Amino acid sequence: MRDTPEVDKGLILSELLDGIFICKKSGEVVYSNPVFAKMLGYSSEAISAKNLAKEIIERELEWKALVSLLEQGSVIQDYEIRFKKADGSRACISLSATNFRDDSGIPIGLVAVARDISTRKGVENELREKAFRIDVMNRIARLVSSSMDVRTALQCTSEELRKLMSYDQIMLGITEEKGRHVEIIVPDQADSRQAKPLGKVLYEGSIVEKLRFGKSAIVIEKEANRKLFAEFEAMDSSKFSSMLAVPLTSRGRILGALTVAHSKPGEYNWESAETLEMVADQLAGLLDSIVLFKTLEHKIKLADGLIRSGVELQKAITTEQIYAAISSHIRDVVEYNDLSFYLVDLQRKRIYPVYAVGLEAEATMAADGGLDEGIVGIVARTGKAEFVDDVDADPRSADVPGTAKAHNAMLAIPLMGPDRVLGVLELYRNKGNYFSQQDLEAGLLFAQQASIALSNARLVSKLQEANKEIEMLNDLMFHDINNYNFATLNYIDAIATSKDVPEAHKPFLEKSLQLIRQNAKLIENVKKLTKIGVMNANDFVPVNLSDVLRKVASALQTSSPGKRVTVTLKLPESDAYIMANSLVEELFMNLMNNSVKYDPHEEVELEAECAKTLEDGKPVWKVSVADHGYGIPDDLKAKLFQKYVRLKPDPKIQGTGLGLSICKALADKFAGRIWVEDRVPGKSELGSKFCVVFSAAKPR
Repeated sequence: MRDTPEVDKGLILSELLDGIFICKKSGEVVYSNPVFAKMLGYSSEAISAKNLAKEIIERELEWKALVSLLEQGSVIQDYEIRFKKADGSRACISLSATNFRDDSGIPIGLVAVARDISTRKGVENELREKAFRIDVMNRIARLVSSSMDVRTALQCTSEELRKLMSYDQIMLGITEEKGRHVEIIVPDQADSRQAKPLGKVLYEGSIVEKLRFGKSAIVIEKEANRKLFAEFEAMDSSKFSSMLAVPLTSRGRILGALTVAHSKPGEYNWESAETLEMVADQLAGLLDSIVLFKTLEHKIKLADGLIRSGVELQKAITTEQIYAAISSHIRDVVEYNDLSFYLVDLQRKRIYPVYAVGLEAEATMAADGGLDEGIVGIVARTGKAEFVDDVDADPRSADVPGTAKAHNAMLAIPLMGPDRVLGVLELYRNKGNYFSQQDLEAGLLFAQQASIALSNARLVSKLQEANKEIEMLNDLMFHDINNYNFATLNYIDAIATSKDVPEAHKPFLEKSLQLIRQNAKLIENVKKLTKIGVMNANDFVPVNLSDVLRKVASALQTSSPGKRVTVTLKLPESDAYIMANSLVEELFMNLMNNSVKYDPHEEVELEAECAKTLEDGKPVWKVSVADHGYGIPDDLKAKLFQKYVRLKPDPKIQGTGLGLSICKALADKFAGRIWVEDRVPGKSELGSKFCVVFSAAKPR
């Protein structure tokens, strides 16, 4: 049997990869191998002079606990304890220890195997921290996705974010695309449900502007001579020493900024920025969805408002109605507190207030100005809209006597005609409530409609003035011609009744008298047609057809020389109202007179009926007048209502050919229809039936 070689135990202890040490209970090192000394950054001689309990172990209490466990007979394995290294850093050491006894078996200390697990613990802590961060971020994501607005999301997110980073204030800055301002939102200490807005600041000089330019996070350290960003004007920035801001980015667009601030300097670095950016991405997605939804909602509301306002503007006829309609309906597309409406007179180089709404309306209406005065004058000259956030602070503004300085925001919109500015709308909002680019675009769309309506109203006004002038001239002309006719009639009548006139000449004089009377009748009919042409439907009132037919029938039965006229009326039990004026009597008088004139019988019988019926599902009143005259063949019915047409010329029957054309003109004006048919269908020789239909109206 071979002899077992002698083993050098000291060599084995020095070559092991784990540290080994023997020490007393009080901590004095009795023995340590080189690995243990190297593990802690000491030399073998230096470690031997150390007391582990007092100088190497981070917490002496942990050493006492280890000794106590050994004294109780416990088995010590993988006991984690932190050691102080020579360079001041800390090492996490895993110990497996047992009692070290003297020759009599009494424990005098311990012998332990030490393994440096600092790297493993670092990885474990990093994984644990990452898991914690992921868990917090998942909670933030759920909170944001379940929120309906950014203010609620920020309030919920702010508390969760404190678990990942320290801050004294968190702030959200939101701007619209092409925006001029940044809205500031911060958590509300009094309301745990949603954050509160602090107001708006100018986009220029803001954090959002800086982020759009740089497109990456910015770490800000407060300096005495450094001007802070515009957002900090909305809060007390004297409490903050360090700040961190990251962009709210969605679909390549920066919608705003998420900023945290701390009272301690040097609090933030690029690692902090990564954490804040993850939260900002969540808020940006929500904000983008809200912006998209609000944009669609605004476009739908704007389209609806423009359609409704366009319809209402077309209803307004006079310029005064247009001013009121424009001022009222622009509120459907752009909210305002006060309004001033000016007309522009380029020839006189003046602007005139024509309508005003608000506390200063009276003073505004009393103050006109020149084209070189104030912001209104600038807009009137250039035709370009203007934004002003503080109208009283703007050096271009003109003072209006009697108005107080309110520092309102103003939006001035030009109303453009085909070749010039027709007017200017000034809209005001209270201080802090600024106008946006979206407001401007909506206002310009409305201004296009308003300009057309204003131009149309001016044309209508000019036409009305021209019609009045024509009507006046016609009245003068008809009056003078009739005066001449009356004088001529008297002269001829005096000659015709003179005894000195030969009998052979009297037929010619009678014919002259007849022609003069016919000329007077023609003038009267032309005058009626002229009046019909200038009638305005807005002036119509409810008229009872039953009353009209009774009146016309009564007058006809007493004013038909040489004939006995009987009119049989068949009227409804209730009143039959239509929208018309007094000339509706002329319509039925002409119809019935025409039937009497062309009836060869000495006893003339007419049947007039008024009945309610439906046309296209709407109630109408139908009036028919039937006679027993010559009748009208089918091929001539279409020509009957044309001017100067007489289908059966008879020298014994006086007429100008305008009576039935007047009837048609009146029916058209009263939004009705008129036609003729056979009294007995298919037998035109047995007489005619004239029919008129009007829309039914409610009584006043």
